Amino acid sequence: MKGLNETLFLAPLPVYTGQAQISRRNFSEMNEVYLELGGSNYGMVELGKRLTIYIWIPFFVAFVFPGLVITYGVFFYPENFPTPMHDLLMLSKGAMLASLGGIFPLGGFVYGMLSNVRTLAKSYPVRFNRQRREVCYIDDTTHRVLMVPWENVVAWVARSQGVTSYGAMRDYTFGMGLEDEEHDTVQFILSAQPSDAHALGMWASIRNYMEEGELVDAPSPMLVLLGLTPTEDELKPYEGLHTFDIERKGARFLGSLDDGAEHLTTEQRHRYGYGKRSPWPLRWWYVRRVLTFWKMPYLIAEWAHRKGRPTLPENVLAWSQPLPPEQWAKPSPALQKANAQVKSAMDKKGVNFVDACKAAGLH
Repeated sequence: MKGLNETLFLAPLPVYTGQAQISRRNFSEMNEVYLELGGSNYGMVELGKRLTIYIWIPFFVAFVFPGLVITYGVFFYPENFPTPMHDLLMLSKGAMLASLGGIFPLGGFVYGMLSNVRTLAKSYPVRFNRQRREVCYIDDTTHRVLMVPWENVVAWVARSQGVTSYGAMRDYTFGMGLEDEEHDTVQFILSAQPSDAHALGMWASIRNYMEEGELVDAPSPMLVLLGLTPTEDELKPYEGLHTFDIERKGARFLGSLDDGAEHLTTEQRHRYGYGKRSPWPLRWWYVRRVLTFWKMPYLIAEWAHRKGRPTLPENVLAWSQPLPPEQWAKPSPALQKANAQVKSAMDKKGVNFVDACKAAGLH
């Protein structure tokens, strides 16, 4: 395999990048004091929905399948089913025994879900404190706490491209390095990303929060274009019971049920550019929720969020408490100067991030 590696360093000195933020899926908690990277339970609702499939399959085999077979036989081959009730009883007994085999994949799936929650409960997220302008890293094995100044964090985006017998392959990684001066080591934090934009967007989310107090996706450019204001539930960085209401709101949106034009006729809606009003997206959403046992996947996600969070050391909890505004740490003069130079070069002169950093003497 032949490859090419490229690395773009974004920090130390977390200057303006001009990159759009990514979604909140990589973050498990955020508030006015700190932002947590890692520990998100995103995807747990989908796993809960898949769990219902493993529950429905044995039920279908044990109770629905025998009835369908006997009904088909009675209608198309009545001579072979002179005693349909007796045949149904015998087939049901065999189907029930066969359905017991579904317990093993069901148990394996549940075990996998519980293992994921247990892994999350043992993995500490990285915490970025914007009031102290510090970053906290806790070793998952030794539980040792490392706190480093925010402006000393080294961040980069790496792209590797290789050619194999099957074709070209590209990998993107967002990385950070936290220097441990006491042990003369560096703690590396690596996160695989689907593209350069995602990797840069993750750094932009962290950097914008620390430097400007900007919460991820608030405001989101897409929501601004649509004229929508995200609710408190929509801004929560984890999945839970509130996800049920968010999905229902999305189904209503697909049917144009809450566009404020309920009083218009079909012709008027078309004339003024409104979408076709239909209750069917919401109805089908309700049907799918019934098949997935209503709020069960969301209850599982809520439980996973609570149980999948590790207990933080006392000194980290104290470090995470809010400070009076007069005690907030300030950006260094070097960062302020570099930030102004990079932002001016990118916004006024139209140069890219790399050239702007070179002009500021950073690269």
